[in-house]
Amino acid sequence: MGSTLVTVVSLYGPKDEPLRGLLAHIQAIAARRLGAAFAPYPPGQVHGTLIVLSGYRDDTGATVNEHYLTCRGERHPMDFDQVQRLLLAQLAEPMAIRIGGFGPGDNAPFTSQGRPLHERSFTAAGGPLVLIGWPVLSLASGGRSRPLDALRRAMAPAGVLHRYHAGPADVDDDFHAVVGHHAPHAPPGQVAATVAAVREFLATHPIEVQVGLGQVRILAADAPTLAAPWFSSRLPVAAAEVARLYR
Repeated sequence: MGSTLVTVVSLYGPKDEPLRGLLAHIQAIAARRLGAAFAPYPPGQVHGTLIVLSGYRDDTGATVNEHYLTCRGERHPMDFDQVQRLLLAQLAEPMAIRIGGFGPGDNAPFTSQGRPLHERSFTAAGGPLVLIGWPVLSLASGGRSRPLDALRRAMAPAGVLHRYHAGPADVDDDFHAVVGHHAPHAPPGQVAATVAAVREFLATHPIEVQVGLGQVRILAADAPTLAAPWFSSRLPVAAAEVARLYR
C-alpha cells in the first residue's frame, strides 16, 4: 500500500479566536514543562480529522479502502462523489464542538473510550499530545445524539470505514486535534504533569468552535502530521481528481 495519506479535515490553516488563544496557551504549558522535549505544531497545522480516506489503487484501477480491508477483510472501492455528498449534506449546518469545561469530579453525560471526559480532554499516549472535544449536541443529549460519530458511520455505504469503527458497535464521537509531540526520551513524570496541567486549564477555560463546510478540506500528504500537504482543496473536488491522489 502507498504512503500517501488522503484525509478530510476541519480547521486546517489560520485559526480564529478563541481557538487560536487556547492552542497558544496549551502549547505554552507544554513548552514550560517539557522544554526541548516538546515539538509543537505550527498553529496552521493543527486540525480536527473528520474521516481518513486511507486506501490504494488496485490492479483493476479501483481505489480500495484500507480500513475495510485491514479491520474486516473486505474489499470496498471508495465512492468519492458519495463521500462528498454526505459531507455537504451533514455539515450544511455547522456542527458546534465544545473543548474543555470538564472537571475531574464532574458528572459528565457520557464517557469516551470508557474514560471520563476530563481524562480524555487531553492525552499523550505514544507521543502525540492530543486535544479532544465533543459535539455540543452530544453533551446536551447525554450522548443519545452523536453527530460526529453519525457522520463517520454514514461513510460506510460510500466504501469508507472509519478507522475506529472496526466493529459495528464501536463509537467514535471524539473531535481530536494533535497540538504537538513529545520526544521518546521525555521523562514519563514530566509528560504526566504536562497532561494534568493542560487538563486543569481546560476544565475552567471551555470554548466552542464551529465546524462547517467553510472549515473543511481534503488534504493529501506523505506524512500523518500533514506538515506539508501537497494537495489541499475545499469541497467539492471531482472524484477523478481525488482518485489521482493515490500513488
